[in-house]
Amino acid sequence: MKTVLEYLDDLKAKTGSDYRSAKLLNIEKSSISMIRSRGKMSDETAIKMADLLGIDRNEVVIAATIARSEGEVKKTWENISKLSGIAASVAIACILTGNEVESADFDNINNNQHVIHYAKSLTVTWDAKNSVSNFNIKCL
Repeated sequence: MKTVLEYLDDLKAKTGSDYRSAKLLNIEKSSISMIRSRGKMSDETAIKMADLLGIDRNEVVIAATIARSEGEVKKTWENISKLSGIAASVAIACILTGNEVESADFDNINNNQHVIHYAKSLTVTWDAKNSVSNFNIKCL
């Protein structure tokens, strides 16, 4: 996953300058300088940035949240980011190949499981240690 600064660089490349990026984000140029020096931005700015870049809002908001977080919270968001990348990759592979995958089991199955639903046909489960423990995917 990219960092907040990498997304800001992408926006600058698209708009031609930090000044123009600030105008399009409806923030002050000094706010761009703060983002660059601190590596952090608000979720609202992240959403506007994603829209201007034409990319998934969730991706940029997660990067912004990771940048603002510390310790275990940061590790948890990083794991969520990795899992969403894994889930998206598997779903895309499934769609591109036209194959049907019923399930793929992993070694680290634990009684304390959490589930994220990425789509009606895709469920990813991970255990208490944040290791992927099960994919349940059905490509139609």
